[in-house]
Amino acid sequence: MFAVIRIRGLKHVRVDIRDTLRALSLDRKNHCVLVEAPQRAELEGMLVKAKDYVAYGSIQAPTLGHLLQKRGRLSGNKRVTVPQLEQHHFESFEAAAQALLDAQTTLPKLGIKTVFRLNAPRKGFSRGIKKSTELKGDLGYHANGLDELLKKMM
Repeated sequence: MFAVIRIRGLKHVRVDIRDTLRALSLDRKNHCVLVEAPQRAELEGMLVKAKDYVAYGSIQAPTLGHLLQKRGRLSGNKRVTVPQLEQHHFESFEAAAQALLDAQTTLPKLGIKTVFRLNAPRKGFSRGIKKSTELKGDLGYHANGLDELLKKMM
């Protein structure tokens, strides 16, 4: 499973890229969505097209569990709690995260919103929001995973 975070804002975005970001449900900066690993050509093409506005990479189970606990929301902007997860036969956030990574369940089946609202990263981005990961920035594909950036933004 991949996490996709929108880093750059709305100013001067081409129409086709804006439509791609809307298709990924990334309407605002510092929002995160979870997508399946880009094995489909359509999803991979969308991520490549939006690479100058988003950061994306794999996510580990402990980070996903922490994301669900801190930033997961139900309808009505209510926090996700352990008793609500127990209704779906998960005893903890880590168990629900592992089930999500193994594709045994989905966020809508759990009643959790698919978009996670994040803060700006503590101590800022590594070298700005206009450079790719190849130039030591934060945009584009993170080969080592997105866990470090997600932890700074929760």
